[in-house]
Amino acid sequence: MVSVYVKTDDERNITMVNSDAFLGDPVPEGWIKVDEGTGDAYFLAQNNYLPQPLVTDYGKYRWRLDGSGQIVENDLTPTLDELKAAKRAEVAAARYAAEISGITLNDVSIRTDRESQALITGAALAASQSEDETYSVTWKAKSGFVTLSAAQVIAVAQAVRQHVQSCFDREAELQTAIEAAATEAELNGITW
Repeated sequence: MVSVYVKTDDERNITMVNSDAFLGDPVPEGWIKVDEGTGDAYFLAQNNYLPQPLVTDYGKYRWRLDGSGQIVENDLTPTLDELKAAKRAEVAAARYAAEISGITLNDVSIRTDRESQALITGAALAASQSEDETYSVTWKAKSGFVTLSAAQVIAVAQAVRQHVQSCFDREAELQTAIEAAATEAELNGITW
């Protein structure tokens, strides 16, 4: 027979699960015996004893000990604040995906990932500071190499900057809507 033990926090939420096979004898202080049996569910209790992980996607402890020492599932209904946090993260991820998705300018596909943004900014700075009227740069776009004049490099940089800024503007607009949402249904209606 293998015994299963848990550790709990001050609210009796289960924070750890283990078996005496790994805890040793004597079992360290603070561990509470909850069951005993045979098989992997008991021997490898850390990942096998409970049917679902200890913590939810929202960071809530899923299980707790009730007053009689039985393992019960906590109320896992996310609060409005937890739903808002998840929606903020979803919107931020969507903004980033849109930001780095690239743009097309005069039939040329331009990368807009963070590295490309920095390279384009540097090229535009060099073009704007050049006193050479024939200044040009060979640029590798998604579709291949192109030669850009100083004015074209600056136009590309401005277009990329406008694209990136519009992504952040949309995120800010949606963040305001998230903060104003009073129900889960209102949050679900907020999409990129």
